[in-house]
Amino acid sequence: MAQSGPPEGHGEPEGMSPRALYWASQATMCVSILVFFYECFAYNAIFLKRILPAVGKASLVPVFRVLFDSVWVLGLWSYHQAHWSDPGAIPARWRQFAVDCGEALPIAPARPEWQPAKATLCKKCQAARPERAHHCVLCGVCVMRMDHHCPWINNCVGVHNHKFFLLLGIYAWLASLIGLGTSLPELWRLAGVAVGVQGNLASKGGLVQDLEMWDIYAFLLFGLFAFLIALLLTSLLSTHVPLALRNLTTIEDFYENMPNPYEQGGSRISNLAQVFGKFGIDWFLPVRPCRPLSDGISYPRVSGQNFFEQRDFEALTLVDGGVMTEDQAYGGAVGMMHDPAADVERTWRVRYKVRTPEELKALKEDKSTPWQFWACGQQTSQRSVGRVMFSNGA
Repeated sequence: MAQSGPPEGHGEPEGMSPRALYWASQATMCVSILVFFYECFAYNAIFLKRILPAVGKASLVPVFRVLFDSVWVLGLWSYHQAHWSDPGAIPARWRQFAVDCGEALPIAPARPEWQPAKATLCKKCQAARPERAHHCVLCGVCVMRMDHHCPWINNCVGVHNHKFFLLLGIYAWLASLIGLGTSLPELWRLAGVAVGVQGNLASKGGLVQDLEMWDIYAFLLFGLFAFLIALLLTSLLSTHVPLALRNLTTIEDFYENMPNPYEQGGSRISNLAQVFGKFGIDWFLPVRPCRPLSDGISYPRVSGQNFFEQRDFEALTLVDGGVMTEDQAYGGAVGMMHDPAADVERTWRVRYKVRTPEELKALKEDKSTPWQFWACGQQTSQRSVGRVMFSNGA
């Protein structure tokens, strides 16, 4: 049985008002930040500083600290980027482009299905938006290549911060696994001590007497949080990473009207590059892709290896009259997106099949044809009735 797509107002569960969703998202973000920082505090201030020296493993402290803290800092950096970055709100240049094109820009009604190379009308904003863009009720804007609204970061996940969202999940997951893996023997032993202890802590199994009970309880709480984070992120990553490897968003995963038009020929690395940019060291850092493969307005299609189909290449000509090469078309829109002097709108016109004045005139004439036929028929009918009435002496 075919799945129905999600509603247009993405991020708004039934029965909850936008205001309630806003405060729920704020609360969820605050909880996630507190747990994330507590994990770091408990690992460094309790496990590394007090417990490991108490059990005679002080030599492992520097190695464990570098291993855990480096991954944790990358996770924190990713969190900052995912929360504070613009997820991909429709740029002013596209809005002005749509206004300037007017009726020449074909605009399709938004449907929960694949609509490649089509500008669609947002029912909330009442404005044209590019392909793969969707409206977020909580943020109140349309977001380019929107994936979902994430309450953990209290932000939408879109074309500009999807990479940060995935890196956050990966690094936070790794930090929890490292924390659990390096502290598991002590967690097990101290859990037994906490269950059987009465009064002051005595020396048990290498644990010194000056180790306070609050150390043990705080450390066990760290173990519980690390386990829950790892469990939660395992579920999250098992959903979002496979989608990224197929160049899909959680919204688009519902679409069934055609094969994924943006899937890059079965190559998982090429699909992931649509989120992370061309492969490089920046893949592993929460920074904007150094060599992005999309401007958020146009995306590579499976029918061609780049932004445009073959007939689009034939339509794109350079100023000197030559045909635009694939490399020029591939990087043109991305490189010119934020350059006011660049003619990026020329590539958009081809991508979205903006009508020429001649095509627009012909379209208007075609639309007037049915009216002309109807008017002609009405006139003919009236003349026939008049002749009948005249012959009857009316």
